[in-house]
Amino acid sequence: MLGARVASAVVLIPVVLLLLWLGPETTAITTAVASVVGAYEFYTMAARSPFHFRSFQVPGFIAAAAFSLAGYYKSPLWMLLIIVALAVINLPYAFLYLPRSNGLATASNEAAALTTPGLNWLISFFGPIYVGLPLGLVAIIRHNFSGDAAIWWVVLICLGTWGADTGGYFFGRFFGKHKLAPKISPKKTVEGAIGGVITATIGVALVGGLALNIPLYWTIPLGIVLAVASILGDLFESWIKRRFDTKDSGKLIPGHGGLLDRIDSFLAVSLVTYLFILFYA
Repeated sequence: MLGARVASAVVLIPVVLLLLWLGPETTAITTAVASVVGAYEFYTMAARSPFHFRSFQVPGFIAAAAFSLAGYYKSPLWMLLIIVALAVINLPYAFLYLPRSNGLATASNEAAALTTPGLNWLISFFGPIYVGLPLGLVAIIRHNFSGDAAIWWVVLICLGTWGADTGGYFFGRFFGKHKLAPKISPKKTVEGAIGGVITATIGVALVGGLALNIPLYWTIPLGIVLAVASILGDLFESWIKRRFDTKDSGKLIPGHGGLLDRIDSFLAVSLVTYLFILFYA
């Protein structure tokens, strides 16, 4: 498992950096594709769960990609309009496709019987926003700054994510004794979380201070907050998978499962970083 994780990281990190370097257009296209793939994985997990949710997928895929388009044009207002439009479009569909029991008394049918139009609407509505909105914000960040600053801000997001993930993995493996959230993610430990916060904070402080000229009294708290966001983002996706009764969101990336399994923390860190930029700038 560790070898697969390392191999995936060795391949993915240079690819991400290359796409950033190529420009905001490439970044927007990449985030749009990732948003659609992530929304697909979310919908697939929902459909395969004991609840057998029937998501309205086409508008969801369009909305997921549209967030990146709005991000490329640096328009948070358009992102808000996408959210409103998706909410309205999904309303009629939620009532049309409720799952039907086949008459057999099974746990799956009992779970499906609990599905309501409101839950169908929520699944169709939430998936694209969960994935597409944070990635759209990455497109905004990449296009919002001139020169190397745009790239370094996204690198900072990556370090906040990968630092927390890598530090958490190794600290947890060698020092982990106390479970962090055993009912959600049994392998995560308090010691691993502390290690992740330390490594992520160091990475964020170095990039923020040396490349972006952010004072140390901002970079250290930012690193801590981003590390916590990374951990919570991972736990949130783990909670979703448990609710959907699945182990992985997909099989796209060796050692990590699906794309969502790889970017769950990145989504949370991107959102928090964007909010920090609004405050700091």
